[in-house]
Amino acid sequence: MSRTLNLHIIILIALIIPSVAFSQTRPVTITNDSALVKQPVAIAVIDIIDKLTTANAELKEIEEKIALKNKITAIDSLLPQYVTFIEQRKLLEQNFIIANPNRQKIDNLLIQWLGYRVHLESWQASINDSEISNEILRDRIADSEIIWKLTYENAAEEDIPYEILNSTKKLWNDYKRINTVIKDEKNKFLNLENKINNQVIVIDSVIDELNSLKNSDVYDIFYLRHLPFWEKSTEQSISNTPKKVGVESMSENVSSTIRYVESLGNALYLFLTTLIFLIVGLFLIKRSFLKYPIEGSNENLLKAKEITVNRTVWGLLFLTLILLRLFFPNTPKLFQDVLVLFMLTCATALVRPYLNIKFKNIPYFFILVLFLDLAKTYIWLSSFEYRLYLLFEAFLILWILMYLTYSYRKTRNSKFVDSIFIRFIPFVYILVIVSLISNILGYTNLTDFIIKLCIQGGDLTLIFYALFLMLNTMVLGFMHYHFNTRSTQFNLDNKLAIDLKLQRYIKAFTLLLWLFYFLNLFDIYRPLIAFFTDIFSEPFKVGDITFTLGMVLMFVTILAISYLITSIISFLLDGNELKIFFIQLPKGVPAAISLVIRYFILAFGFVLALSVLGIDLSKFNLLAGALGLGIGFGLQTIVSNFISGIILIFERPILTGDVVEVNNLIGTVSKIGVRASRISTYEGAEVVVPNNNLISKDLINWTLSDNIKRVEILIGVSYDSNPSEVLKVLLNVVNENKEILQVPPPKALFDAFGESTLKFRLLFWVHFQNGIQAKSDVSIAVYAKFSELGIKIPVPQREIYLSQDDDSSKENLSNN
Repeated sequence: MSRTLNLHIIILIALIIPSVAFSQTRPVTITNDSALVKQPVAIAVIDIIDKLTTANAELKEIEEKIALKNKITAIDSLLPQYVTFIEQRKLLEQNFIIANPNRQKIDNLLIQWLGYRVHLESWQASINDSEISNEILRDRIADSEIIWKLTYENAAEEDIPYEILNSTKKLWNDYKRINTVIKDEKNKFLNLENKINNQVIVIDSVIDELNSLKNSDVYDIFYLRHLPFWEKSTEQSISNTPKKVGVESMSENVSSTIRYVESLGNALYLFLTTLIFLIVGLFLIKRSFLKYPIEGSNENLLKAKEITVNRTVWGLLFLTLILLRLFFPNTPKLFQDVLVLFMLTCATALVRPYLNIKFKNIPYFFILVLFLDLAKTYIWLSSFEYRLYLLFEAFLILWILMYLTYSYRKTRNSKFVDSIFIRFIPFVYILVIVSLISNILGYTNLTDFIIKLCIQGGDLTLIFYALFLMLNTMVLGFMHYHFNTRSTQFNLDNKLAIDLKLQRYIKAFTLLLWLFYFLNLFDIYRPLIAFFTDIFSEPFKVGDITFTLGMVLMFVTILAISYLITSIISFLLDGNELKIFFIQLPKGVPAAISLVIRYFILAFGFVLALSVLGIDLSKFNLLAGALGLGIGFGLQTIVSNFISGIILIFERPILTGDVVEVNNLIGTVSKIGVRASRISTYEGAEVVVPNNNLISKDLINWTLSDNIKRVEILIGVSYDSNPSEVLKVLLNVVNENKEILQVPPPKALFDAFGESTLKFRLLFWVHFQNGIQAKSDVSIAVYAKFSELGIKIPVPQREIYLSQDDDSSKENLSNN
């Protein structure tokens, strides 16, 4: 395996570096050679009338496209109102910060301001699209303006009718006018974009201010934020602020959600396209589970089938909500909360059947406590009321824990999903008790953190366990479809091993994704990323090369991803045949497609990895020359075998699974590589044959176009036998054998008169793998039939004549 990989790398470097080095050292002056650029020329006078009609139609189309878009007009009219709105919100935020809000309200405000930013960014994207569209149109009419200018000047010198000359000049002026309009619109767009960008800067300053406030010492989890309950508080209540900025009203949430949906644009179409592919894939997996039975007792595959077949709608809804969360991360608060509640409901329907009977109701409690926790966002509470609300949440969580775990000893040895909850129960007990005590003492930051950890952390775990179930279901379902639609038989143990390996990968991926969201939930992700960014961006210098640990990591990551993608493609496409829905690829074509895609990805990944590492590829010129010299002398055999391998794959004279005969060697082709192919002989040996030998020498392929073979049996009978009866017996014996093909039909032929026998030939066709056995069975059946009918198979007879000298010699020997 390592030898093959090293050989692949050598071949890739040999093929890539010379071409890359050449491309790096080509003279750039070629692209600036004006002789290669086609210059606009005047239209011939005889063609002016026809071209006028075409040009006027083109002008009309361009004018419609460059007309100021309704969307841009709406943005231009709405921007002053939005600027006023941002100014008002900024003033309110300043009063809000003075009021000393809790951390959750700051998080809510951050979500609001991020929503404002996303809204402005959608406006910027629309303006950019219009600018790009107008630039394309401007490039399109640039040559046309010059052409009609030259045409008019040329026509003015000719004796042509005034009307045609006037129409030509008018068309030229129209092109100039449109060019001017595009320039004016470009200035308008730039002006509008600049105004929007100024508001984005204002929003960013507010977001930075809120982040700084959130990360200040006042919001440290061990900061004494309030007085204990038994002492009278004299702090300013947040309810005294002019407006309850920390909480958006329901109408504000709905309006911001509507604005967000209107600003989605292309992301919405991309989401819908992905969703359609997901729906089609899920129903195809469901059909494959119903069509192909599951062999063996694969518990994970049975679970995947049960989820796909019995809970298709729940699974589809859950994956749809996950896609919504991935495609639209910066949604308004109301949209996010509704999305999470629906997501938790779908996760409950997916996970609940696999919970212990004692814990089957725990997902409902998750939904309840999450609903109560989210309700704080939409209910305005004073400082004292907020602390009472936190106490109520903590006591509710404590009661749920006591209700669910009073028989802890009986349920602690449960399934994996149950053990996740069970093992953390003592820890959650401690956290809830600490939250009660900290709230009473006034450490409400710590209380907020613990309540958030218990509720949202548990909900996040439940959602990601459901995500693991769905990813596992889809991957195992695809593998089930893949193995059952291949023309070759698969080993059940091998399939089970692949399924288990894939399941481990899915677990690791889901865990990493859960960790990302968990760290993000508690604002730990950004500080960690900043810490590691500083480490990986520290520059190191070795000789003339400057690099960072991040560049090295990216280099290795790109190579690893390229190799992983090629492995997946090889697994999916390599094989004799492949059927994708209604497309039936011919034998050997999937392997050729796989080879091209894999080497293209490896080559692209190698070049991309080198560029990320900051290596100047032009410095490989000397290495490219050395490799060229090496190919000419020492590596010509390797390159010859490599090219021969490509010819074998594309020309397809042999395919994997074919029975071939080369160099007095007969066996089955087990693999066609880029340098050599492997042939498994019937004696059990694996013979490695260089590809050049398969191309340059005589090769017999017994199964290229079909896998049938003609078998010949030579038979001799005595001269006393009736030849017609013998022929009839031979045909009857052949027709009674089920392994013998009737098309082409078997033949029994009289061959020749022998010295002591009448010679016959029996010819019949069988599948290649049955040839030896069929020949043996037919020979035995012929012998038995001949014995039954009294037809003799004579042995060779010789008559020996002895002379008199030989007789006297025999007498002397007998006397002695």
